[in-house]
Amino acid sequence: MPEPRYITHHDPFLVSVTDRMSNMAKKPPETHKPPVKNSANVRSDSDKLLRTLIVLFVLMGVAAALIFGLVSLRRVLFTSNPRFLLREVSVQSEGYWRDRAPVLASRLGIHLGDNLFTIDPGELRRRLAAIPNVEHCEVIRVLPDTLHLRIVERIPRAILSSPGGRFVVDEDGVVIPRRESMADKLPQLPVIFGFRSSTVEPGRKLEELAPALELIMQTALNFPDIRIMAVDMRNPAKTTVSMRFRDQKVCRALIPARDRNVVLLLTALQSAILHAERRGDTRGIFDLSFDGNVIIR
Repeated sequence: MPEPRYITHHDPFLVSVTDRMSNMAKKPPETHKPPVKNSANVRSDSDKLLRTLIVLFVLMGVAAALIFGLVSLRRVLFTSNPRFLLREVSVQSEGYWRDRAPVLASRLGIHLGDNLFTIDPGELRRRLAAIPNVEHCEVIRVLPDTLHLRIVERIPRAILSSPGGRFVVDEDGVVIPRRESMADKLPQLPVIFGFRSSTVEPGRKLEELAPALELIMQTALNFPDIRIMAVDMRNPAKTTVSMRFRDQKVCRALIPARDRNVVLLLTALQSAILHAERRGDTRGIFDLSFDGNVIIR
């Protein structure tokens, strides 16, 4: 029986697949390298930067045009509008500045015909507050053509140095020119003299007057029967107060200059004056510098 014959032949597809698998097994794994930036990429980045700069310049131009337009619009509607020209300065005050609007406007540098919106209310308020007799103030634009100044003036409480003195002070010791105060509209003011300050100028606060002003304010508010006419501060230990009691009896009181309870001392003084009147005692000097005891001389 003849032996079987095996005929072999090469399949091209099988050979190709086998070769590929062999080659893949031999090749090392590929490493990813960053792409090389060529001249086209460089040009692309430059174009992006240029476009960004152009956009920025356009936005800046639009913003500048908008700002210029707003400024021009404000000028047309407000600062150059003849409708808002200042035609009146009104002053509300119960003191010296009442009915003195032209004088005050001149002092502050306000001119009729100025545009109301070119006037800075804050700066004007600072100038107004710097006037010695002004305690509080407001500056108000009243459209279309009025500037309103509202003023609360300092109230004079005493005259400095002599009855004809050039300066007065309020309860805080702020110096005010007498001719620019409401002193003439008030009852006769007490005089403070003998204080040590060598510099008396408008607007300055004299702290050394505090003891004398405390006496004056306490009698004005709580002891209406006592009207102080003068306070002499020459003696550093005792303050001499000249007064009228119920506008009749003229007397003097010697009051400690330091470490004192003013209300208690004035209460003791008032009681001593009444006690002396009931007894028919005409002596007029009351010394309160002995620990609350009143010595009549």
